[in-house]
Amino acid sequence: MGKRGRVLAVGLSLCLGAGVMWGGDQPERVSFASRPFSIEHRNGCAWLVRPSGERFFSFGVCCVDQGTPRARFNRANPSYAAWQHYSSTADWAATTLKRLRSWGVTTLGGWGDFAALRAGPEAGLAFTPVLHVGSTAGAPWWDMWDEQIMGRMEQVAREQILAFRDDPRLLGYYSDNELGWWNGALLRMTLEQPATSGQRQRLLELLRQTYRQDWNALLADFEPEGAGTWAELEQRGKLYLRPGSQGIHTLRRFLALIAERYYALVQQIIRKYDRRALILGDRYQSFYYPEVARASAPYVDAVSGNLNASWNDGAFTRFYLDTLHALTGKPIVVSEFDPAARENRSGNRNDRGVFPVAATQAERVAGFRTTLDALLRLPYVIGADWFQYYDEPRHGREDGENFNFGLVDIHDRPYRPLTAAAAGFDLMTRRGEPRPPRLDASQGVPRAPRGPLDHFTQSTLALKHWDRERGFVRPVSDFPLADLYLCWDEGAIYLGVYAQDVVEDELYRDRRVPEVDRAELSVVVGERRQPIRARLGAGRPPVVDEPAVRIAGLSGVNLGVRNIAALRLPARLFNQQRFRPGDTITLATTLFTHARAYSVQWRGAFTLRGAAYADGNER
Repeated sequence: MGKRGRVLAVGLSLCLGAGVMWGGDQPERVSFASRPFSIEHRNGCAWLVRPSGERFFSFGVCCVDQGTPRARFNRANPSYAAWQHYSSTADWAATTLKRLRSWGVTTLGGWGDFAALRAGPEAGLAFTPVLHVGSTAGAPWWDMWDEQIMGRMEQVAREQILAFRDDPRLLGYYSDNELGWWNGALLRMTLEQPATSGQRQRLLELLRQTYRQDWNALLADFEPEGAGTWAELEQRGKLYLRPGSQGIHTLRRFLALIAERYYALVQQIIRKYDRRALILGDRYQSFYYPEVARASAPYVDAVSGNLNASWNDGAFTRFYLDTLHALTGKPIVVSEFDPAARENRSGNRNDRGVFPVAATQAERVAGFRTTLDALLRLPYVIGADWFQYYDEPRHGREDGENFNFGLVDIHDRPYRPLTAAAAGFDLMTRRGEPRPPRLDASQGVPRAPRGPLDHFTQSTLALKHWDRERGFVRPVSDFPLADLYLCWDEGAIYLGVYAQDVVEDELYRDRRVPEVDRAELSVVVGERRQPIRARLGAGRPPVVDEPAVRIAGLSGVNLGVRNIAALRLPARLFNQQRFRPGDTITLATTLFTHARAYSVQWRGAFTLRGAAYADGNER
């Protein structure tokens, strides 16, 4: 049996070998007074469908609630508080619903005050509660084969589902939010569990099968601590990734096993109490492990992920959603998007996080339009939720986050240009417009901007000034986790890469990513046989082995999952004195992410374009 077949067999034997049956209440009566929301595909496009049969694109808003209650209000850190502006909850709900409908909103996203809003006079908006089934019970970190953990997951879901399931406005459920699925933490927490843990036992079984009971084979990939034999590891001990090894692939197989268990449990629990509402996934944290996303596919109706725009103009990398859809084959709900601005009325400084921040409200509106328009043109995206209804507290919420995310400020005043832009979006028309193929570098490499290696101080500014549309290079790899861009001037070719590169120092004994396990970018130019190699990521400066090449990079920000770099490849590496419009170059580029977990390849011959003028000609 080949490698692919062996891995599949291991996964099936471990994941499906144990049932997911446990005690608890039996399903209660389900009302069928109306049809549920559903998803349909028409002419290559996915749509949500209302109980009435009407197709629609869901435009939602998160955190539509009454803000800080009177007893917790802090005048030193002012925040949105409905009691300051409304005489009653009913008054707040009526005004808020009227606003949202006038702004084109179709859906109440996560964490709304559903009890108040469902009772309002214009309560026709759909709603999508976040159940927190796993996080409340400790999943996926704690033993998901433990009866108590499974029972707690069911209890959390049951209490919420019974309150929602008969409401015809219920669109579907998110099972969780931003679990992270950190592979290093999952390994550590699983090995810390007692020997009787079903989760720990399945990890050990996977290791035994992967390494064919050969302890020395395990040692080639891992450094054990507190265990020197299989028998000892069955009872105790830790494992650290050995630098330069292939152990990351074993860890990803374990991650896939755990993810399948989680999604199977969640589906079974939700369907026990509601057989009709859509299951919308668990809202990935602006990144995802391919193994987790792929494992979700049999158990969800749609997959969901939060979207931090890659740049502060609202644009985002092509791979993020394209690859998520390719991995799952499912429609996508963008469960959060959220441009902010330094100019705001709440006094938000926007400095306790890495979210995209524009300078002005006008730029914020432009970013909103850019993001939503791009999402509407992706045929597999069925909805997008703005985060959030009101600005965060002036000096930050409990975790310090202090962003101008609101449609209204902390004083309950709408940001009129933003809400007018939302109201002016004809979602159905935009959704139905023809989608011409996107431009890319195969049609000609664009000119470089001024200072192409500048602005590598912030992740939302690096590469922003490049022509990323015309300079985009289509990968030859399936399921890419990075975008590559090209541009040029007379003296050089510039190569920019924007990658999802999940770096986990917890995998190492000294909590430092060794140089051999940093991401590697390999570039073969022209007739040159020897590749140019650069080491990137892990929050350290990039290094390149060719003295003639200049490099800039940024990593170690945004949860340590973004890796951005740009290289200047001088003309002489292509055996050229200088470049001119019409010249053709050849490139072959490969990116290996942290510890060689994934790779992306690009290659081809590219023609250099001149500068485009208003008459459509080039000079």
